[in-house]
Amino acid sequence: MLKNENTTSTQATTNNLFPNFPTKEAVHQYLQSSPSVWNHFHEIPKTMQDELVSFCMGKSGLKITYDTIFQKIFDPATHLERLESLFSALFETSVHIISILPREGSQLAEHGSYIIMDALVQLEDLSYANIEMQKIGYQFPLARADCYAADVIMRQYSQLKAKLLKKFRFKDMRKVYCIVLMEQSPKEFHTIRGKYIHKRISSFDTGIYKKDAGLHEDIFICLDTFRSIEHNITNTSTLLDAWMTFLSTTDIEVIKNLITHFPMFIEIYQEITNFTQDPKELTHMLSKELFIMDRNEERMMVTELQEELADLIEEKKRLTIETNSLAAKNSTLAAEVDTLSAKNNSLAAENSTLVAEVDTLSAKSNSLAAENTKLLAWAKEHGYTEKAII
Repeated sequence: MLKNENTTSTQATTNNLFPNFPTKEAVHQYLQSSPSVWNHFHEIPKTMQDELVSFCMGKSGLKITYDTIFQKIFDPATHLERLESLFSALFETSVHIISILPREGSQLAEHGSYIIMDALVQLEDLSYANIEMQKIGYQFPLARADCYAADVIMRQYSQLKAKLLKKFRFKDMRKVYCIVLMEQSPKEFHTIRGKYIHKRISSFDTGIYKKDAGLHEDIFICLDTFRSIEHNITNTSTLLDAWMTFLSTTDIEVIKNLITHFPMFIEIYQEITNFTQDPKELTHMLSKELFIMDRNEERMMVTELQEELADLIEEKKRLTIETNSLAAKNSTLAAEVDTLSAKNNSLAAENSTLVAEVDTLSAKSNSLAAENTKLLAWAKEHGYTEKAII
């Protein structure tokens, strides 16, 4: 079920989807009935307290990307049709999952990562899809996606090779899709304004094999970018618009508008509400989320510090090389300066000698000029003309 023209009954249903405590004080009063719950409530940040109260009053929804909620509503074992619907929206064609594949062999182990869900499935056309939900997008998402794809490709290769033996052909291999949903995406994904889906395929710069993208394709989805764009679900909205809105919004009016045009989400929101309807259970859930967030933040800080340390070590190596190079250049320049200084001293001595010679010649010239003056005076006195003297 994708859309329903009968919006009246759907709208009536939305009014019963969320808790309806009348006031903030009523929520507090309920929580105070259990001292341990009240203590938990005060241990969570003010933003989470406000979120809990707003949800209990029916003023907002909860973050779908909370670990507990996301894993429950997208559990492949119980809600395979939801993954199929999401895949269909992303691939813009009807997608059917024929099996859920276990992780095995050399599959990457992620201990203490920021991943909420990581599922590998096989589709009807026998291709593979690895879908992963990340709270915090990894700083090297391309390398990570390549490693995941390579692992699945080799797993597929080994299985086909063992099954087909000599009949194996590489064209029997099926494509591997790596789909990554990121609640907080790396800054590189924000360079193109308004783009929240980034697809990566292999291609040649010469344009050959245009119809062959290889065995690996990536789809990166930035939920934070989608949230930054205004979206209004209407009768013309696509299934992809609906799924992105569902994954991104907590605004109650947007949620009501979404399920009015896409009633398929009523069941999911009802499931979330039933799961978290008791504020006491919700408080415990948020406390768990806070623990996970704190742990992830701590790990992220450690990771960043390790990366910064590695960068500093590399920078130190680079600066050491540059320093040694500059020191060598400085020694060379110092030698050149000494050589030029010696030349300068030699030229200065030569210049002093030339100045002395010039002074001597000048004195001689002055002496000759004085004698010449005397000679002219004597000649005139004795009646000689200047022409005659010359």
